[in-house]
Order: sequence, then structure tokens, then C-alpha cells
Amino acid sequence: MAEPLSFEALASSEHVLSSAENFVLYVLLEAVAKGAGGAGGSRVPLNLGVVIDRSGSMYDERRLEFVVEAVKFLADNLNSDDKVSIVAFADKAKVILTPDAARDKGAVKRAIDDIDLLEIGGGTQMALGMRAAIDEVKKNLSPDRLNRVLVLTDGQTYEETACLELVEKNRDQISFSTMGVGVEFNEKLLQRLAQDSNGKYHFIGDPAEIPGIFEDELQGLRAVTLRNGRIEVTLSQGVQVREAFRASPEIYVLGTPLVGEDRKISYEIGDLQAGVPGSVLLTLVLPPRKPGMVRILQSNFHYEVPGSGEATANCDLAVDYTLDRTLTSKRNGRVMNLVDQVSIAKLQSKAEEELKAGNVDRATRLLGNALQGTQRMGNVKATQALAGLLDQIKKTQTLQTKAAKTTLLQAQAVVRKTQMLDPEALKDFQKSE
Repeated sequence: MAEPLSFEALASSEHVLSSAENFVLYVLLEAVAKGAGGAGGSRVPLNLGVVIDRSGSMYDERRLEFVVEAVKFLADNLNSDDKVSIVAFADKAKVILTPDAARDKGAVKRAIDDIDLLEIGGGTQMALGMRAAIDEVKKNLSPDRLNRVLVLTDGQTYEETACLELVEKNRDQISFSTMGVGVEFNEKLLQRLAQDSNGKYHFIGDPAEIPGIFEDELQGLRAVTLRNGRIEVTLSQGVQVREAFRASPEIYVLGTPLVGEDRKISYEIGDLQAGVPGSVLLTLVLPPRKPGMVRILQSNFHYEVPGSGEATANCDLAVDYTLDRTLTSKRNGRVMNLVDQVSIAKLQSKAEEELKAGNVDRATRLLGNALQGTQRMGNVKATQALAGLLDQIKKTQTLQTKAAKTTLLQAQAVVRKTQMLDPEALKDFQKSE
């Protein structure tokens, strides 16, 4: 039987300078699922809880109208074995559709059409909506289902800590995807809710995009073939981790782990869509050694195949310690491409911090450096997004205007999304530095 995935460890260079005291090596650990869904090729059933903000601001720019349209699309594309519940929240939360009622597509549409008639106040108590959706999802919780809560909001919520605690408590069983509409929501909160549970974060600048975002989320769920992926790494003695990043399908910081006596570290990857890499990029610091081949780490990828149970894929990574500096300058194009994309994301994030601190000149320089990087890589979308953000900052000197905040959120979304460059573009990264 063919393996359901590929798992490999790639180093930025196959050669390490023996005499270097602290040689920096980038390592990409990447899993790619194969197939079209499930153990036998069938799609994994869904178990969804949809949480909809119905606060007063959702009536602006026809936001609620587009949400209604999106949920109707979702109802039209459910299979008979899918489960979905819908929760609306403002000052209170109310389940407006249970999984059993959702079998009737007409009932789904009637319930969502009447969402504006609910007497639940006009504030934003997102934790109440999340808790109600979690309770509904748990009624049909199963390892053979995709258990996810989708949260859509357009404003700042009370009790942000409660939202984080809900995700932390349930992340082993349920993932959370978040959708922020407009510019008034807390993007850091929505990003963290998604990242902590290996879901997706979506920025929606134009309410008319809401149905398309729901469609994108549904297509992604339909493409999942493997569940609950986790990379476990055992480092060889003397090898240290300086930084760790999620490298695809989105880029974000994983932090620097504490490495115990067993030299093991672990990274949650979550569900894998067919053909979409799930990867972690490590910045390692290697000690000097005598010339020769040395194994620097062992790695295991643990995952679940719906309908078949747990499985593991293994790979080790060895490098050639050498005194030849010419060999150590040769780079792996795939790895260095991702290193550059991570560096650009870091620059954009640092620029945002500097701007919030009032350091406009520093922020402008950082964004300029990020822009040069995207131009060199040929990443057109990121270049356009960063150029727009840079232009807004030069005009306004702040992030407080609606146009500036919109441009920032757009740039964040584009820069964080990993771009897969074609083989010809990767050749530039294989040249000696």
C-alpha cells in the first residue's frame, strides 16, 4: 500500500564548516499529504460550529447580508453525513440551528434569514458564542470527523482571555478558524485563536468577500486527508534551536523551545490538506566537529488516517562537516526561499511594532527592506501589499486611519501566506552567497 504522505528534512546546506564555533543551519521539516480524502479516498465528514457576530455594527456595509449568503452556500454544500450548528452572539449567545435541524436545508435558510430578529443585544461577547458552538460540536465529536468551530466577527470583544482559554481547553479535540471583517476587530486575538489550534485566520476587508471566504474554508476542509499531525524532533548532542517558525501553509513564530535532557522537541501541525505542505523551519546552531558525516537530528511525523488509525513517518538528517568553505556556501533553494519569506514576515511584524511605538522612520526602513526582499523573490502580491502599506504610512504617519489599518491587515494576510515559487525562481537561491 502506498504511503499516504511524504515527510522529509532538508537543510539549507549539506555541508557544515568544521572549524566554525556556532554554525547556523536552517532545517525545513515538511509533511505533504497525498490522495483525495480519507483512508479509501472518501471525504472526511464535517462537524462544524459556525459562530456569527450579530452585534449592531454587523449591519454596516451589508455585512450581515453577506454572512446570510455565505451560510446559505454552506447549507447547499453539506453532505448527508456532515454535522453543522449555527450560533449567533451579541451580548448573549443563541443556538439558532442544531446539527439535527441542519439536515433540512430549508430550515437552515429560514433560521439564517431570521437572524436579525433575535433579541440578543448589540454588544460583542464572543466567548459566549464560542462556548455555545463548542457544546454543539461536542455532541457529535469523533476522531473520524473534522471537528472545527468557525468564528466571524467585526469588532472588539469583551473577555478576550475567556476566548483564549476556550481554545486552550479544547484544542486537542477541536480546531478554530477565525474571520475578521473590517478594521475594528483585534487581529492579534483572532490570529492567536487560529494558530493555537492549527485553524485558519482570514482577514475580510470587503464584506462582499465573506461568501468566498466561507467557500475557501469549506474547500480546505473537504481536502483534508490526514488528521492531527505532529512533528517530533530529537536533537543530537550540542545542537541548539535558536528560532522556530511555522513555514507553511502560513508563516508565524513558534518560539524557542526548552530542550530537556532527552533532547526532544515537538510541534503541532494539525490537519493536512492533500498537496498542501505542513512544515516547520528551524534555525539551528551547530557546534564544531571533526570532518565527516554527522547526524544532527532524528524526526518523526505522527498523524491519523481517518478510518485507519494512527501512523508515523520517520526521517533523519545528516550533514557533512568539512574544512572546505566553498562547499558550505552552496544553498538549498527550497529552504532558502522559505528562510527569506520568514525574514520578510519578521520585518513586517517589527515595522508594525515600531509604528505603534511612534518610530515612523524606523518602521519605514524596515518595510523598505521587506519590500526589496519580495521584489527580489518575484513575489508580486506581497510586493504590492507592502508597497501599499508603505505609501499609507508615508501619508498618515500612523495606523489610526481606516485606510492605513485596512492596508496593514491586507499586508499581514499576504505576507503570512507562504508562496510556492516555481523551480526556475528557486535557482537563484542555490547560488553561492
